[in-house]
Amino acid sequence: MREEGPETSALADQSRLARILKEMNDEGPFSASVLVGADGMPLSAASCRFDVEAIAATALLLKGGVQQSRKLLGLDELDEVSLVQGDGMRLVCRYFAIGDEELILAVIVSSRRSYRRLTSRAIKKIRAEWEGFSWVGP
Repeated sequence: MREEGPETSALADQSRLARILKEMNDEGPFSASVLVGADGMPLSAASCRFDVEAIAATALLLKGGVQQSRKLLGLDELDEVSLVQGDGMRLVCRYFAIGDEELILAVIVSSRRSYRRLTSRAIKKIRAEWEGFSWVGP
């Protein structure tokens, strides 16, 4: 019997996240999805013909800029930001927290595709899985 170490357990956790993202992409269908940590590093990704690190960095940069604008305007907490290109394709960044951990779910969505219900469902599934992860502290 093979003993499961911290690296093996963390890989299993990342695989569960990737499965959630893949299911969401398949149902969308979405071109890509990336779960991003507070430090801007990708935690998991699915169906990415795009540069995962670039998506993660963009999601974090957008959050910083919009947070500053939000404070200047006196708006409530940030929930979502979208970049829309001329043909309607968009990068949607959904911001959420689990405990003290701030996360970003970034998806690339084709024009005229709805995404809110599917990304909300994926966030709910990520929250449900998160507590059992070996790499999440107490």
